[in-house]
Amino acid sequence: MKKFVFSILILVLIPFAASAEMVINKFDLTWSTDTYTPFDYSGRALPVAGSKIIVNAIVSASNGSPSNLKYSWFLEDIFQQNKSGYGKDSFYFYAQKNSGSFHTVRLQIFNEDRSIFEEQSIQIPITSPEIVVCPSSGNAHFSNQENKTYNLSSGEKFSLIARPYFFSANKLTDLKFEWTAPGQEPIISSEYDASVLNLKIEKKVPDVFKGNIWVNVTSKIEEAQKAFKSININIY
Repeated sequence: MKKFVFSILILVLIPFAASAEMVINKFDLTWSTDTYTPFDYSGRALPVAGSKIIVNAIVSASNGSPSNLKYSWFLEDIFQQNKSGYGKDSFYFYAQKNSGSFHTVRLQIFNEDRSIFEEQSIQIPITSPEIVVCPSSGNAHFSNQENKTYNLSSGEKFSLIARPYFFSANKLTDLKFEWTAPGQEPIISSEYDASVLNLKIEKKVPDVFKGNIWVNVTSKIEEAQKAFKSININIY
């Protein structure tokens, strides 16, 4: 009698480890603008109408690269198709709103199957160009303290400097300065020292002479950007 030996093959199924899903660890929006500020200004440059605003997405992720995500940018809830797409983590536009208002930028980031979806919004305040007029405090040094009125002796030499803020300009020579003082021809210049006015006014009346010095500043890059300041002077 023949004997049959049966062997049983047992298959053990070992599942393959699934690839880890990308995880967003950080997602923030930051912005900057191209407006001019004095070299010793420690604050933030602010945008004005016509200035360029750049918004950057700060994204960090685990198990994948943020460049593989799709970035959809919105300005005032209007989709910016030409500036959206995979890896497009930076967006720029030119401010169109007036001082006191703001632009709203929104960004959505997601992967192909939208198993990842994150959204952030940012509001960017719009201001207007400004001028601060400061007196000389001796030699080439100027004070940062602005006064509305200056009391001077007849024939006294004095200097003023107009410090511009928030113009679309890379340097002072991108700005046009126009100074007007009593009894003087207007001084219009875009030279490097155009922001400084050196004057000597002699009064022609026995009483105290009261007048004004005006300075107007215009951006040569964006001529609609202007600012002016009036300073009161009393000549004794």
